[in-house]
Amino acid sequence: MTPFMQDSLSLFISLCFGAVIGIERELSDKAAGLRTNILICMGAALFTLINNRVYGVRDAHIVAQIVAGVGFLGAGAIMREGERVTGLTTAATTWVVAAVGMVVGFEDYALAAVATLCVLLVQSVLPRLDAYIDELRQRHTFHITSDFDENDLEEIKTLFREAGVTVLRRKLMKKSGKYYSEWYVSGPRMEQKSVVRKLLENPNVLELTY
Repeated sequence: MTPFMQDSLSLFISLCFGAVIGIERELSDKAAGLRTNILICMGAALFTLINNRVYGVRDAHIVAQIVAGVGFLGAGAIMREGERVTGLTTAATTWVVAAVGMVVGFEDYALAAVATLCVLLVQSVLPRLDAYIDELRQRHTFHITSDFDENDLEEIKTLFREAGVTVLRRKLMKKSGKYYSEWYVSGPRMEQKSVVRKLLENPNVLELTY
């Protein structure tokens, strides 16, 4: 096989691996979908092939720049929405897809295939585990208007503690004889709902938003 045919084969394989990951991302309705992952994988493979031609396999002159460049590209997918940071998985996937392309560029197709399979497993299986963990540590803010005094407010804290809900932050303000408290908590969703029911049953709780 001529060098041109070998390099063309590497590019085609990188296209296929990028497409496999990209299809999964597209089906998951993510920002970096099919075309993005194909181009990243092919681009990394092409730069690696150039590196091999110009500097030799043992020199990482261009390869090092791929890592930095893709990191910059992935950073554009990270967004902050209030208390939440989104896009981290998309950025990490972009980084790994580039690594798969680099491995293809070094003509280690078996390793690239294993890496692609691992990415698919992580993206398709682990979200269920991630969702289960999120169910156990959901974060919400309780806004409570009450006639409690400062001692009675400890009852609210006790309700959260007995339900297994952790109070991460608390704010308190008194105005016109009423207490306005804000409770930022983390814990299982069902346990938080049980706290809501108990608070609504308390006659001193005048208003509750959750």
